Order: sequence, then structure tokens, then C-alpha cells
Amino acid sequence: MPNSGCWTIENYAYRACPEPRREFPFVYSLHNHSHHSVETMGMLNDVVRLPWMRPFRHALQSAFGFGSEAKFDFDEISYLAPLTPEEVLRTERAAAAALGYDEIVLGVSDHDEVAGSIELFRAHPESAQRIAVGEELSIHFEGYLFHLGIAGMNPEEAEALHAALGEAARANRLDDLFEMLRASQCLVVFNHPLVPWGEHRRSGVPARELLTRYGWAIHALEYNGMRSRRENDAVLALARSVGKPVVGGGDSHLLLASSVLSVSRCGSFAEFAEEVKSGRGVPLLTPEFFAPLAWKLFLRVLHFMAHYRRIARFRERPVRELLRGQTVLLDSAGAASRAFLRAAAALDLIR
Repeated sequence: MPNSGCWTIENYAYRACPEPRREFPFVYSLHNHSHHSVETMGMLNDVVRLPWMRPFRHALQSAFGFGSEAKFDFDEISYLAPLTPEEVLRTERAAAAALGYDEIVLGVSDHDEVAGSIELFRAHPESAQRIAVGEELSIHFEGYLFHLGIAGMNPEEAEALHAALGEAARANRLDDLFEMLRASQCLVVFNHPLVPWGEHRRSGVPARELLTRYGWAIHALEYNGMRSRRENDAVLALARSVGKPVVGGGDSHLLLASSVLSVSRCGSFAEFAEEVKSGRGVPLLTPEFFAPLAWKLFLRVLHFMAHYRRIARFRERPVRELLRGQTVLLDSAGAASRAFLRAAAALDLIR
């Protein structure tokens, strides 16, 4: 499989698809984050636990401006994804147009938040068939963090369903939660099911166990644009073994369009959801998917450093207020990051 061009995945197998518009008249982008999604720098907790990084933990903490904090957790530094829901729509439409599509069916799936998708739906009543209301819901199963992509909520009932699902998730009432999902008739996608968080890098991810218990309420697994080809191939193998279809999801968290989409001959989200529930999904890998994953993650880190003072919060307080009058290492790193990103954009390397 060359690392170029467009490819589809059909029946768990890759197939070159140089002109997807000719074969599949409609394209779907289901996994997008707007500025309603809260991110954290918690991944750095795992980094500083590495033996070779332990001597540098305090230096890294000081670079953020919090070297005096005795009990410091990088998960307490948060920031928002960069695009508004409207900007997500424009970005995804432009990328779809480059593939030959006049329009795209879009789902904004913010972290445990439905406001972004509702905002977009209400702003575009003329596109009601092409906007899926939903969210990316966090749940814990056997002590492990998983994410479910929920799309197709009734817009009039979405806020109430969101509140009920969130309450059940926080209380770890998963039986109730999955019953609510089934009753809602939403499309439920198991997003990036094999991400190895923390200690599960060694002990394994209990994704199969979750599917064994709650697969009756999960319709598909996700081929994720921000995960490696190797991990996604393992997702394909898992999906085949449990008899679930696979759909595409971009999950870029950046200023970039989704690099993995879904294509279909169904022209509305409702029809597409029924197609997936019946067992058929066709992910579309765009050329941007084949950019090295390390590069994609590097761009995400650069974006954070470039805008650290403006976008970050520490223990729910804006960093720009906490660090007023101070100079920290991320200030100079941020200036360098902004210059690098401008140069990379000029050379068409932001992908």
C-alpha cells in the first residue's frame, strides 16, 4: 500500500480509490473538535515518568511557569481546540471540495459537550440533513478511559440526553448509559478503541472486553486519522473478529481538516447511520493521512506552545493572568513555534 493518493477500506481491506467522488457521491466527517473541546497536557505525566526524563521533570514544570508548585500535575493545564464550530464546517467543506465533493455531512463531536454541534445545527437550518448533533463521550471501563462517538441526537432533546449520559458516565453506571444510547437511536462509534494510555501500554487495552459486554449498543469501530497505521490495522482486525463495521474519523484537534473520512451512497446522515447499523462502513483515507504521525503530533504540540499564554488555563485560571509580569521558557519557545509554523505553512507542510 503506497503512502499516497486516496484509499478506501471495504470489508476490512484497503483498496486504491484515486477518484472517490466517482464511486461514492457523499462524504461524511464524523469526528471533529471545536473550541468547545477541552484538552489537557496530561500526556506529559507519562513522559516525565520515563527513566531518562525524570531528572528533567522540574525543568519542564518550570518551563510552563509553575516550578514553585510542590504537587504538580500536567493534567491541570488545559486549553481549548482552536476552531469554532463554523470554522470546522468551513475547513471540512474546503477539504471535501478538493476531493471533488460539493458538500459534506458533518458531525462536531466535542469532548463530553454537545453545545458545539447544537450551535452549528441551529446556525444552518438549511443543512439539517447534513449536520449530525452529538458529542464524544468519555467512559471508564475496568479502570480504562474510552471514548464513544455519538452522532444523530434529536436536536430538541440533545441537551437533556447529554446531561443524562454525562451523569451516568461520571457515576460509572454503564448499563444505564448503554441502555440510554440504544434507546436514543443514535449512531454509536467506538472511537480509537486501542489507544494505549498509561500503564495499559504494558497490560493491554480492554477494548474486546468492552465490546463483549456492550457491543449490542455499539454500531462501529473507528479508523482514526490521528493514530498510526499499525494501530488502525489492529482496529480492523478487532472489528472483523467481533463482526462490526469500521468508519473513518479525523480527530485532528488542529487547524487541519480530517485526514480520514467515510464515504457512502447515502445522501443524509439518517440514511448513513442506518447503513452503518446494518453492518456497512467505508472509511476514506486521504493523502494527508500518510503524513508521519510523529509530525502530526509535533504540529499539535507546536500549536500549543505558539499560543500558550492565550489559550492555556491552570487549575481553571487563565495562564495569561497567573504569569502576568513573568517570563518563562515557553515564551521564547512560543515565538520560535510561531515562526516555524509560518514557514511550514508557506512550504505546504502543515498536514
